[in-house]
Amino acid sequence: MKKKIAFTAFRYGEGIFGGTEIHCRMLAERLKPYYEVEVLTSTLRHPTASEEDFPAGERLENGILVRRFRAEPDREHTNERRREASKARRLRYLLDQWRLLTPLAALHPLWTLNEEAERRFFATHEEYAPTLADFIREHKEEYAAILPVGFNFTSTLTAALEAPERCILIPTAHPVRSLYFSLFTRVFTRVRHIAFNTPAEQRLCRRVFGPALAPNSIVGCSIEKAAPVRWEEVKARYGLPDDYLLYVGRMHPQKIGSLIPDFLRYKQQYGGEIRLVLVGPADADSGKIDRSEIIVTGSVSDEEKRAIIRHATLMVNPSLVESLSLLLLEALDNGIPMLVNGRCEVMKDHCKFSGAALWYDNGRDFRKKLHRLLSDPALRQSMAERGPRYVRENYGWELIIGKLRRLIESL
Repeated sequence: MKKKIAFTAFRYGEGIFGGTEIHCRMLAERLKPYYEVEVLTSTLRHPTASEEDFPAGERLENGILVRRFRAEPDREHTNERRREASKARRLRYLLDQWRLLTPLAALHPLWTLNEEAERRFFATHEEYAPTLADFIREHKEEYAAILPVGFNFTSTLTAALEAPERCILIPTAHPVRSLYFSLFTRVFTRVRHIAFNTPAEQRLCRRVFGPALAPNSIVGCSIEKAAPVRWEEVKARYGLPDDYLLYVGRMHPQKIGSLIPDFLRYKQQYGGEIRLVLVGPADADSGKIDRSEIIVTGSVSDEEKRAIIRHATLMVNPSLVESLSLLLLEALDNGIPMLVNGRCEVMKDHCKFSGAALWYDNGRDFRKKLHRLLSDPALRQSMAERGPRYVRENYGWELIIGKLRRLIESL
């Protein structure tokens, strides 16, 4: 019989848009030939949206048993609990800014300050499912390994605190303040192994948690390669031009706040036929976008998305926080040069290691680098040739699943 393993995720299912969620689903489905794979998750479908949640209970989805536990957050006290929980997090963050946290972590790796207040705050998270904790506590011995995906979720806390000896944590960590909660010193130092996506993510966690960081390695994740739909149909449906700079993702101010004004300044300075195409769920302000230079498609199917990526002139990722950037890997795998935010160490590393992307440091640099790429076809061709090789050699599925299987068997 196959060994049984479980992933934990704050939400899971087809049609759910989000890097962590897609990451979990791709790994779970690719381990299915080797293990009896389950996913332990909440009933949450879309955070902060009115769409009905999934029903609680068990359901077989693409050959994987998904166990959903009812989300029952303490919504009444969110703000109060957040204030109560901030004490240790703020202190640890300041110590890190002063370059004192790493040496202190060497002497005092486990922080208990404010732990109970932090537990109460996590109980206000929209995916909080108390029966999930009961299930893991009662059934953890049945699993050869438990793989929590995404550090900042109650499902991860539950698995790591209830069954640390069986946990291979896939943190998808990035430099946000929630990483500094006291509870995470217990998570990141007590699990059996931590599977990082990139060296930059690994460096971040070594800095925050010090030498007591649990055994760890670089594992990563790869991308889907489903065949795209016919290009002419997609191009006509969304009114896409021949030359476009492409962004794929949520149109949230934190993600694309400066991208639109920076692109419009580029057009004023350099002109040209290039237009900006935004693919993904649009927010309430999307109607304010200058439609003469920018095309907003809204949400598209996975097949349509891959067709749009494959025919882009360039891609851009302005995000500040990434643990891997599946979007960047998809661009490089398709031979599409990419322009990324240089304040994100993960993507900056990809640029350095691959030679298939450039980073920018500010708006002026964005315009300069964009002009350089658009005016130099030979440079774009050289980058296009390097991208697929970088993805294949560092983030190929055979490599990644081999690493994960060895970790699971080592438990």
